Amino acid sequence: MAEAVEQTRDRMIRTALALFGEHGYEGTSIQMIASSMDLSKAAVSYHFPTKEILLNAVGEPAFADLKVFLDEMGDKPSKPGRRRQALEEYVRLMVKHRAFLAFLARGGKAGLTEPVRSKWNMVTARIEELFGGDLDDPAERVYIFAATRGLAVASAAFPEFTDDELRDHLLTAAERVLTRPRRRSTRDTTPNTPESAVGTD
Repeated sequence: MAEAVEQTRDRMIRTALALFGEHGYEGTSIQMIASSMDLSKAAVSYHFPTKEILLNAVGEPAFADLKVFLDEMGDKPSKPGRRRQALEEYVRLMVKHRAFLAFLARGGKAGLTEPVRSKWNMVTARIEELFGGDLDDPAERVYIFAATRGLAVASAAFPEFTDDELRDHLLTAAERVLTRPRRRSTRDTTPNTPESAVGTD
């Protein structure tokens, strides 16, 4: 019984994500989700009393995976092998959650609930810190913002690619834009060692 309930909830979440991606959060109703599943509105509302609660459930898998990734990576990975590992895992997660990123990329962020917006802002800020250099440098902040957000948008922009194809293309792009020598603060007098080479620790 519990397994059947969980499967029903998962179907509702997947259906909601598909409709959010197609119609936007504001343009999707609980009734639309129910109709797509041949269920009553009451059946969906039983599991998710409000659309806000349903949206939080839609975003939770992506946020949970990204939090684990960021916690495991810790501070900025300085060694080439560790940096390559971070890039590969980041790309893998972007592909895994490409449907949620597509929803965000298509203007969904404007209608996000506060909990989802806060989690998204926290995750993106930590991603920028992970791959950035001296974020006190305005040029570096702009570069990292454009690079990391651009990769996230790109993961949602090509539905015609299979997951494997998208993963390969995104990894190539990530290596080009995120494995260049970091800009360091002018206060840092130590030599700037390039990190663009990909190797092993």
